[in-house]
Amino acid sequence: MERTAVEHKQEEKEYSISVKEDDEILKKKISCHSLYGLLLDSHLDCLKMCLGNEEIRCIDTKEGASHSCSSADQLELDQFMEAYCNTLKKLKEAMEEPLKESMEFVNYMHSQLKGLTDHKSAGGIPEVG
Repeated sequence: MERTAVEHKQEEKEYSISVKEDDEILKKKISCHSLYGLLLDSHLDCLKMCLGNEEIRCIDTKEGASHSCSSADQLELDQFMEAYCNTLKKLKEAMEEPLKESMEFVNYMHSQLKGLTDHKSAGGIPEVG
């Protein structure tokens, strides 16, 4: 039995609506989850690392979306939320490491340059400046 084009389009439309409804249900479950606040904080911490100090104030003022729902947590969602929070934490740490190394290098070079200029002024050689 062949389906008509109208029937096919109707089925596609119904499927699309079903997928959108499922997405909304999943979004609601995630936003109501007990780890949602931690997930947001971890995500914002990563954004702060990427954006730098100037944008941190803007992000901080946009925080505060707190959700609480009375739905039973599902094991699969619990595992996902925990894994995602841990992944974001590790990502932030990985982004921080090169910054720390760069700062250590800059501080080392600064102390070396300071030592050179202090040595020159103590030796009687006039400083340029």
